[in-house]
Amino acid sequence: MIESLTDPEEFRRLRHSAWEHNVDYWVTAPLRHVVDVGGYILDRVTELCGRSGNKLPVVLDMGFGSGWLLQDLIARGVQMSYVGVDSMERFVVRAKETFGENDRTRFLVKDVEEPFQLPVQADVVVNAFNFFELSDLRGAMRNVRSHLPVGGSLFMSTIDKTYLILALSSAPAAFCENLRRYQELEGTKYAFQRIDLGARLSETLEYPSVLYSTQDFIDAAAQEDLRFVKYVEHAFTARAVPKIYCHIEFERV
Repeated sequence: MIESLTDPEEFRRLRHSAWEHNVDYWVTAPLRHVVDVGGYILDRVTELCGRSGNKLPVVLDMGFGSGWLLQDLIARGVQMSYVGVDSMERFVVRAKETFGENDRTRFLVKDVEEPFQLPVQADVVVNAFNFFELSDLRGAMRNVRSHLPVGGSLFMSTIDKTYLILALSSAPAAFCENLRRYQELEGTKYAFQRIDLGARLSETLEYPSVLYSTQDFIDAAAQEDLRFVKYVEHAFTARAVPKIYCHIEFERV
């Protein structure tokens, strides 16, 4: 059931433990969100790279996970320099083994809600389904701002909070109770939900869903000089686990 996120340190410990169990699945299986909207994300990141005006734009991928976006950008022939950061060391180790490290690809262990500084500025920052796993959204947006020059772009994808609530509710009664809790509990709310395998939910694998609203993302970005530019939704509500995906773009001002 939904709870108030009152202990960020304990939340991050539980998140890390959950992802330790998820890594093997995450790097070997088709991922629902990539199957559904990976093509759209690839198209938008490609276009934003082209708009940057740089011959070799820098893409900073926050929470890169399996590395699917880099793989697809390479397959499309997008000329860029790529930096991937993730809090899970196993993802970083695998990425180095899979893609290598050179002047155009770097992979680092970083928790995107903790302060960090890279020796590069990005033309495009991507956060594909990672912001809603964070206890400190403002801290993550601060890291975005510190790595974007004026005119640089943030592209983020998330899942509408109502569908996160639906996915973590085991039955209609639980869904109604979680809706009540969402209204009445103080502060930021969260729960751990089972991973969507496509046709069903996993019995054992789970990840955190922090129930940020679209306004939360826009407000946190605005506080860090990131101006709202574009919003797009994709509905996949006829599937076994229904979802509405939300894509939001910002520009550093």
